[in-house]
Order: sequence, then C-alpha cells, then structure tokens
Amino acid sequence: MSAIIAKCGINCSECTAYKATIADSDDLRKQTAEEWSKMFGAAIAPESINCLGCQDRETLFSHCRVCGIRSCAGDRGYTTCAECPDYGCEKVNAIWEHDRKIKANLDALRA
Repeated sequence: MSAIIAKCGINCSECTAYKATIADSDDLRKQTAEEWSKMFGAAIAPESINCLGCQDRETLFSHCRVCGIRSCAGDRGYTTCAECPDYGCEKVNAIWEHDRKIKANLDALRA
C-alpha cells in the first residue's frame, strides 16, 4: 500500500481509522475508539471510526473534518503543507511537536 500523506504530514495509510475503514473491520473500529477515547479524554464511538484519509472529502474521521491545518492547506489550494511558502508555521508546528515522524513525511515531499 502506498502512503497517503495528510495535509499536516500524518501518514493516513498507517492510521488505524483508515485501516479499519479499508478492511471494514468493526473489531479494529472498536479497538481504535477505545484507544483514542483514553488518549484524547473524549468519548469516541466505534461507529465514528471511518476515514479514507485526509485527501478524501467525504469519508473523514470527525476530528479530521474540522482540522484547522487541513482547512488552511485546502483553502490555499495545497495538497499538503509541504507546498506552502509558510512551511513550518505555528499551526502545523504544533502537531509536529507530538510526532517528528510526520514532519519527516512532509520534508520528504519538499526534497
């Protein structure tokens, strides 16, 4: 499976919401909902674990649908933040602080 890179740099194809959707696995949806509920301190229902990646406009996890980074890049006409002249802005840098691997995904696109 080839990588599906989100606007912020997350590799959607490695995300369990994406994997659960592609496999149509209710077990993986349940597991993901439980993990994310604990991780984010929010009640996430297994039924909400449906996502085909950031670049898809129809089937998105609820947070991805309202993501400020996603809307910023989209409003500017960019597939990812790697294309932006303001690359590394405060908005996207905040998510990179949690996982440097996603920055590396965008750096590779800029190379």
